[in-house]
Amino acid sequence: MNKQMNKEELQQRFLSFFGEGSGEVHCYFAPGRVNVIGEHQDYNGGHVFPAALKVGIYGAIRLREDSKVRLHSDNMEKTVVVDVNEPFQYNIEHDWANYPLGVIQFLKDKGHKVPGMDIYYNGNLPAGAGLSSSACMLDLTGYMLLSELGLTPIDRTELAKMAMHVEYHFVGVKVGIMDMYAIAHGKEGHGVLLDCTHMERKLVPLNWHGHTLVIMNTNKQRGLVDSKFNERKGECDAAHEIIRKHKDISGLALATLDDLKSISDDVLMRRARHVITENLRVLDFMKALEAADLAGIAHCLNESHRSLQVDFEVTGKELDTIVDLARSQEGCIASRMTGAGFGGCAIALVKDEHIEAFMRAIPEEYEKQIGVTPSLYIAEIGDGVYSL
Repeated sequence: MNKQMNKEELQQRFLSFFGEGSGEVHCYFAPGRVNVIGEHQDYNGGHVFPAALKVGIYGAIRLREDSKVRLHSDNMEKTVVVDVNEPFQYNIEHDWANYPLGVIQFLKDKGHKVPGMDIYYNGNLPAGAGLSSSACMLDLTGYMLLSELGLTPIDRTELAKMAMHVEYHFVGVKVGIMDMYAIAHGKEGHGVLLDCTHMERKLVPLNWHGHTLVIMNTNKQRGLVDSKFNERKGECDAAHEIIRKHKDISGLALATLDDLKSISDDVLMRRARHVITENLRVLDFMKALEAADLAGIAHCLNESHRSLQVDFEVTGKELDTIVDLARSQEGCIASRMTGAGFGGCAIALVKDEHIEAFMRAIPEEYEKQIGVTPSLYIAEIGDGVYSL
């Protein structure tokens, strides 16, 4: 992942692309996130434990005196120009710009007067890797616009809810709130334990006790709209409805293993079993983390991947290969896929003295088996969205 960018460099890049103007150029940053454990839990009312990263997307914005909106990303080939007074709907031609346009439309729908603007994005977060580039852009754009329109102080939970609403209703991906919430509420050196039923959070220090968390990008691109994410969401909803016939619960994660007896369909039963056991694993993981129980931490992470592979079926050849390779390396005590799956990233917990050898071996072995070179990064945990 690329280097950090300072405010002056970001402003200069903005001016080089958009030129001089009458307004001030203000700069912001939103991180990506890595989910340590708790996969496919947020839309099922379970517990999740993500953390904000020190890589993400930078944004520079300047309000205009007319109604023109110009959106440019250094990381994408398309620059989009629209009129703010026109109603926005999801448009495949707008590609990545649907995310900021959805945020603008959300604020317009809420009755806010939104002026024209120029926004410049530059990210060091790989898109489609499962590190929440879409949620990152949504939180970033929302934070920028709320700040520029004077709608402060910003309620970070409401910011996350706005971002989720845009991705769910405007973009059309039936996501939960975890990604947006972690990016809004992240704190350096901490994970965010979130109860997605009661929306209660706890910041928990991340101490790996002589180990390092490594992010391994398979470099298999994944897009949630094009993947089977919405299909898995539908299967979970169907399983929830079956259980609700005899037990009034607000989310599938609140069911018990005994409730699985009411589900005759094998696929739906396995989807529900993952959701129920993963929620319990998060709670077990937190106990192990607090007790510095490395064996317990490793067991939870490894079992999470097995459940996502066998019961939820969202791993695939690339993720399974890189996880197996990681586990075979000296000093690696655990590895699992992270994010929605269907490609993207996995994580590994590696003893500090073996990090260099691990970072050399995985790309070589993975390329031999898959034919693609993966990208490996040390997971540096940072703060939630902020102004530069």
